[in-house]
Amino acid sequence: MRKLRWTTQFIALALANIGFLQILKLGVCGPFFYCYGCPAAAFACPIGVLQHYAALEQFPFYALGTLGLFGLTLGRFWCGWACPFGMVQDLVLWIRRRQDFVKLPRAGWTKFLVLGVVLFLAWLATDTLFCKVCPAGSLFAAIPQWFVSPELPFGLFFYIHLLTLAISLVAFFLIGRFWCRYLCPLGAIFGAFNPLSILKVKVDFSKCNGCRQCLEVCPVNIEELEDVENSTDCTRCGKCIEACQAKALRVSASFRE
Repeated sequence: MRKLRWTTQFIALALANIGFLQILKLGVCGPFFYCYGCPAAAFACPIGVLQHYAALEQFPFYALGTLGLFGLTLGRFWCGWACPFGMVQDLVLWIRRRQDFVKLPRAGWTKFLVLGVVLFLAWLATDTLFCKVCPAGSLFAAIPQWFVSPELPFGLFFYIHLLTLAISLVAFFLIGRFWCRYLCPLGAIFGAFNPLSILKVKVDFSKCNGCRQCLEVCPVNIEELEDVENSTDCTRCGKCIEACQAKALRVSASFRE
């Protein structure tokens, strides 16, 4: 499952960058956190689109409909299997190797607060303010643009981007999937769909022996087995399934279960 997940993440990264030809710049909302400012970006950033609507004081029917479709089908599966910024966090964890992360309390509400603040500031300032500090924008847009178009002026916000990216990478190293757990506004949207999504991680308590190995390897620090199925934090990464010797966890794709 780990190799399959790396494969899908690299495929998603490649698809996110098929816009190197103008005709392939589709402009539709992608199901992952990726900056539309990247020179080769093919998709629009969902959070960027929502900010634009907030700044224009218009209701985002198209954007919410698209995100709702993504969320109802797979929930936060997109975060664990397709998101390029999630892949960056996984790469940091792979480099780090060890599991002795700084333990922080679960606070799933913080990403919903971030989403609300981002949209409120866009409405208040009539500008996409979050895009000017977004660490994903730093990595996927600001830095590539600096190489592609060095003749362009790069002012204060370029260095703010670099700072937010550096802080984020340190947080990923110390805490692991810090962005997904506490700050990601798109994760908040897809997380809200986790209880409703077709794809879920199911626990068969008749097989479970209570060893809690699945929870020990959880990158988003889910603490109780009862929370796995509907938690807004679960990215469906499958690490719990791999760790379970009793085969008590499985992926379920069903309307009924």
